[in-house]
Amino acid sequence: MATNTRSGGLGFFDRLKTGWTLTKDSVGVIRDHPKLMIFPLLAAISSIFFLVLFFLPMVLAEFIGGGLEYVVLFVLYFVTTFFSTYFSAALVYASNEAFHGREPGIRSSMSAINDQLGPIVVWALISATVSILFRILENSDSPVAAIMRSLFALGWSIMTFFIVPVIVFEDVSTTEMFKKSGGTFKDTWGETLGAGFGITGIVLLFGVGFIVVALALSAVVATALPGVGIVLAIVFVAVAITFSYLLSQTIWGIAKTALYVYAQEGVKPDQFDNFDFETLGGRTEQKANTGSSRGPISGTFVDD
Repeated sequence: MATNTRSGGLGFFDRLKTGWTLTKDSVGVIRDHPKLMIFPLLAAISSIFFLVLFFLPMVLAEFIGGGLEYVVLFVLYFVTTFFSTYFSAALVYASNEAFHGREPGIRSSMSAINDQLGPIVVWALISATVSILFRILENSDSPVAAIMRSLFALGWSIMTFFIVPVIVFEDVSTTEMFKKSGGTFKDTWGETLGAGFGITGIVLLFGVGFIVVALALSAVVATALPGVGIVLAIVFVAVAITFSYLLSQTIWGIAKTALYVYAQEGVKPDQFDNFDFETLGGRTEQKANTGSSRGPISGTFVDD
């Protein structure tokens, strides 16, 4: 069983090291199961589709005014949150399948998440409502509103950090869904956001590297064919940015699943042998989930 041996917070270089280890182990999972990147791709495609679909209604609503713009925004936030959560949940489920040595399937993972459409709808409604509140505070000229928005945004991020794994693995009420997510973050992974900066920074470096390579290849072509070189530069950079985004989202989904599984069950996936969960704020005792958990753990993990 995991025990908490950490004292004090993570320093800057500790965060980078933690982020690097989480990233490296998560990339190892992606290497073995590259199809996991399809879920963030589907989420991105759905978001772009609805943004394009709602562009004209949003323009008309802004022109008409009277609060209609908030109604259209609410619907847009709802549908984009619903589909992004749906595909994120499928990624969490598929990651857990990979942790247990099973081949994660695209259709089978989404089929499994179909049983959780109710909680996803509830979460999308609440998230859309909060997003509208953020927008109202953002449009306010009051400095008090700006402070409230910043504090609210921080608290909301903490409370909902593990909301998708909770939806996938737990059978709880709406209130318990938020308490479970926020409680997991607060009690066991308070440094996770700090480590997340490490993950974000490392993936950003990867992205910059991809873009530099893309521009270098385009420059070689441009020396002979300037027009073709410019087109290739645009295409290569777009591909590099897209790949970096998908890689980042997939890494986050895998890492968050591993963190949640360990936080709840005290065991870690074989793929994360390089990562010391305890120094990130591990648990002092195993939490009981009797009667409320669908059980992320069902396979062979290495007991920590």
